[in-house]
Amino acid sequence: MGKKVIRISLSEKDIDRAIKELEQYKQEIIRKTELLRTKVAERIANLAQSGFNGAVVDDLTNESGGAKTAEVQVSIDERENVSIVIAAGEDAVWVEFGAGVYHNGSAGSSPHPKGSELGFTIGGYGEGMGKRQTWGFYEDGELRLTHGTPAIMPMYNALKTVCDEIAGIAKEVFG
Repeated sequence: MGKKVIRISLSEKDIDRAIKELEQYKQEIIRKTELLRTKVAERIANLAQSGFNGAVVDDLTNESGGAKTAEVQVSIDERENVSIVIAAGEDAVWVEFGAGVYHNGSAGSSPHPKGSELGFTIGGYGEGMGKRQTWGFYEDGELRLTHGTPAIMPMYNALKTVCDEIAGIAKEVFG
C-alpha cells in the first residue's frame, strides 16, 4: 500500500469520484492498521509464551527432585482499537522479574530494566527473603528449599524483539 495519487478535474462528477476513492483508501488504511495491531500483539504473545514455557521457578525442590517450571498462559484481550497482551498465572511475576539474590544480583536491585521503576526489586517482596542464598517454605506438608527464580523477562524480551521487527511486520501488512 504505497503512496496514493488521485487525479481529478474540477467537475462535480470527478470531485464525487475522488471523494469516494479517498473514503475507500481511508477504510483500507483503517483495516490494515487493525491488522498490524493484531499481528504485533500475536507476535508478542507467541514470543512471551515461548519464554514462559519451561521457565524454572524453583531450582531446589523437595526430596523427590526435579525443578518446578512456570505455569503461565499468555493471551490477547482485543478491545476497541487496543490489543492487550496478558501473562496470567501464579508464576508470571516471578519469571518476569526474578526473586532472590542467588540468580539476580544484590537485594534492592533488579535485573529487569523496569524492575525498580515498577517496584519489583530483589528482596522487596515478603520479609527480606530475597537477601538469602536459599530459603525454605512448606508446601503440602513438605519442606521445600529454593534459590528463588532467575529473571527470564519473557514479556520484556518479546517486546524488544517485536520493536526490532516492527518495520518488517508493517511492510508485510501495508506492502
